[in-house]
Amino acid sequence: MSQDPAMDSDVPNQFRRVSYSKQIFLLLLSLAIGVAALAWMASPRSMIPFFGSSLTGIRLPAIEAAGWINGPPPDRDALAGKVVVIEVWASWCGPCRESMPQLVKLHEAFASRGVVFVGLTEEGKGELEEVRKMIETFGVTWSTGWAAVRTTQALEADSIPMLYVFGANGRLAWSSPDGGDIRAVLEREVRKAEAKSNDKPS
Repeated sequence: MSQDPAMDSDVPNQFRRVSYSKQIFLLLLSLAIGVAALAWMASPRSMIPFFGSSLTGIRLPAIEAAGWINGPPPDRDALAGKVVVIEVWASWCGPCRESMPQLVKLHEAFASRGVVFVGLTEEGKGELEEVRKMIETFGVTWSTGWAAVRTTQALEADSIPMLYVFGANGRLAWSSPDGGDIRAVLEREVRKAEAKSNDKPS
């Protein structure tokens, strides 16, 4: 009776039966990752970014827009030493609508502690009616700039909604691709700002 080559230790490796299950698994895993990456690149701007933010630590850019709703444009000098929250959104964006109530609650909790909220949309004059409707629907009371393309590009807002928290030092402390709890981030940044303010000589 002949012995199975796979069981015979004297048979050279090239004659042994090889299991390809591990290689097949790795190949399928690589294909799945590739498909997911391609799907993300082809997705609309309302999708969550595939990778984290590379902007951490950048300075607050000039906040510019063609026009403003709910007040004048934020004054850069007035923002100095303030914690600033910027949201980039659009009236047609479903996830933006879903996240707006949370942002309104955050505004209610932190505006009284000196946090400045700013809304930005790239939508132009033709979409102003829809932008206003959304602001009224959710009770947004902070200044919102429309046709704010230059600033959204500076923030690399290639998906929406996008949230940014700039610390009192004027540098980006957090953005939504970083993940985590924005309320905890705001609490931390406000405490840092308050501590710095208390350290100043009266």
